[in-house]
Amino acid sequence: MTPQRLDIGYRITWKGRWHVGSGYQSAAAGRLQRRSGGGAPFVPGSQVKGALRHQCERLANALGVETVVDPHAGAEAGDRTLVEHFGPLAKSGLLIDRLFGSRYQGECVFVTNALPPEDRPQGPTQVAARTAIDRVTGTVMEQHLFTTETVEAGIDLHGAIRARHPAGVLTQDDGGFPYEYALLVAGLLTLETLGGDKSVGMGRCTIEIESLRWNDQDKTPEAAIESFEDSDWAEWVKTVREEMA
Repeated sequence: MTPQRLDIGYRITWKGRWHVGSGYQSAAAGRLQRRSGGGAPFVPGSQVKGALRHQCERLANALGVETVVDPHAGAEAGDRTLVEHFGPLAKSGLLIDRLFGSRYQGECVFVTNALPPEDRPQGPTQVAARTAIDRVTGTVMEQHLFTTETVEAGIDLHGAIRARHPAGVLTQDDGGFPYEYALLVAGLLTLETLGGDKSVGMGRCTIEIESLRWNDQDKTPEAAIESFEDSDWAEWVKTVREEMA
């Protein structure tokens, strides 16, 4: 067994307006768009990683693979489960922990900020006004108009993902492409929204993989996720993990 490395370059293409909050406001807008030091709107790598992890959890759960445990201790049974899974990733039965890392062993997936090309002008922005909705009554709340700076579609963003795993952590059938990496690629390609205000239709996007390198091999996204074509994917992962134990 050898340490595993995966490097992905990806591009975000927006289908409409999008917004990533900066936490600041101005006289023109109550919620300003997050910008880089050069003034260009961007999506932080932490937000891409959070959305990617959530999507990987959804895909794995749909395939019937045990993925995570509730990290919020409280109930006695929950505390015991957390302790049971607090150990080396190579022995973990949780697919998402093996892929993204755990509190015991640290992070394994690192995502850069998604930025526009340096030679392209930043996308145009506009201020959109909305009214707040009372969640109890489902009606408009009086005197609760707020404004948001949004970015128009037109400029693609580019980012990178690096995955680094010690030997023996990931699930490989005869040294092939790790199942966890196949899940990561599938999760990235199926992300359809990023940023805030998704409930009102903002942040719709498609993500394209521009480069994918596993260890010293260049691979296509199609080859990376071909294991998902097997309807018994979850059983394959379980069987291979048992053989590795």
